[in-house]
Amino acid sequence: MTHGPSVSASAEPPSDMTAWAYEIMSPLKLALIGLIVIAVIIPNLLISLLIAEREGRQTSVESEFTRVWGPSQQIYSPILVVPYQYQSGPTLARKFIRLAPTSLSVVANLQPQERKRGWFRATVYDARIELQGTFLIPDDSRLHDLANDRNGQLLWNESFVAFGTSGNLAGFRSDDRIAINGTDALWQPCLDIIRDERVCSSAALVLAKAPADILQSAATVPFKFSASLRGTTSFNIAFGGKDLDATVRSPWPTPSFRGDVLPATSTVTAEGFDAHWQIMSLGSQRPSISSAIVDPQIWRVADIGVDLIEATPVYRMVSRAAKYSLLFVVLSFATYATFELLSRSRIHVVQYGMLALSLSLFPLLLLALGEPIGYTAGYWASAGLVLTQSTLYTAAVARRVTPTLVFGGMLASVFAFLYVLLGLETYSLMIGALALFVVVSALMVVTQAVNWSAMRRGSEAQAEAPRSI
Repeated sequence: MTHGPSVSASAEPPSDMTAWAYEIMSPLKLALIGLIVIAVIIPNLLISLLIAEREGRQTSVESEFTRVWGPSQQIYSPILVVPYQYQSGPTLARKFIRLAPTSLSVVANLQPQERKRGWFRATVYDARIELQGTFLIPDDSRLHDLANDRNGQLLWNESFVAFGTSGNLAGFRSDDRIAINGTDALWQPCLDIIRDERVCSSAALVLAKAPADILQSAATVPFKFSASLRGTTSFNIAFGGKDLDATVRSPWPTPSFRGDVLPATSTVTAEGFDAHWQIMSLGSQRPSISSAIVDPQIWRVADIGVDLIEATPVYRMVSRAAKYSLLFVVLSFATYATFELLSRSRIHVVQYGMLALSLSLFPLLLLALGEPIGYTAGYWASAGLVLTQSTLYTAAVARRVTPTLVFGGMLASVFAFLYVLLGLETYSLMIGALALFVVVSALMVVTQAVNWSAMRRGSEAQAEAPRSI
């Protein structure tokens, strides 16, 4: 029996680590694992569509409560309105001179509630608002100059204070009153006083007749009143005077302040928040005249407010988790490959696929559990289920306790890292990129133990060696 030529003695025999690395990191296996990673995108897209559908239903529930409870309230600072009558051709016409308060103090206490429809919820609130301030009435000549008509008539006996919102006056009480210069006046619907739907349709308004005996040239008119409103999610104040001092309080622990001006001071704790604004408009506030009571230009000085947001909005966080799922699978596969290389346990590509399938369930479990129990509890419950499933499967594959525990610890670290990453709004991209850099660096260190040149020469020699006859 003759033998073919043997492998050249100059070819460096592969080491045990090199031979093992070749078995578990063959080009074909790496290519198949890459295809599995790409295939994970498909269920991730389907889960993203499901998240969008559930988020749409959440939005519809919020819209329903906006309709039946109250809108996101934006209150307008009260204005003093003096009707101005003038001759327009053969008939008498009327416009309204509107005076914004020179100073206004607002204290709003919001009592939030959570309302549900199934698993979907909306944040609503009852607001009790205390307002007080002063109007400064210009002299008659200035008001006539504003109307550009010296022959017109100022109807002081029909003057009134107007208060309203951009949406509706949900929750406004019929017994709420206003004190104008110490005299109580009853709020009335706009149409009961004006009787002109075109004038009253531009906003939700209530009017209170002002005592005619206190309205005179260059007079200062103080006022004070309380109002109750119901709203959903947001509360805002549109101000059109000179000086504003506003305070908004609530036991809601996660506010988001909004508007043209942020609070001068704010305190936010687990028991709630207390925010204070101080705004001053330089120069005296100019009166305006129009055929309508409400004009957005009146409240152009400042728009301030607060949103009662969730600390961790479930659908936004689940959506972010789904977007990071590919990074999660890559990190988990890197953990599996490192486990396979160091523990000398051969893991078939099909078993990589089963791990990917298990990990793909994570955002779906997070969505299903996050709706009833909240994002944080849902995250750790979903992570615990996937971690247990993957670790038990790995134990069945490896049949060794220590490597399995090491794998479970590494995968748990990946879940903890992803939780921190999802909570970092600003730095998530940077941290994610650095994590990938660390993974690649670790793989570079591990693969230094493999003699790739010897592995290639050894494999080529095995392929060229003829079989025994």
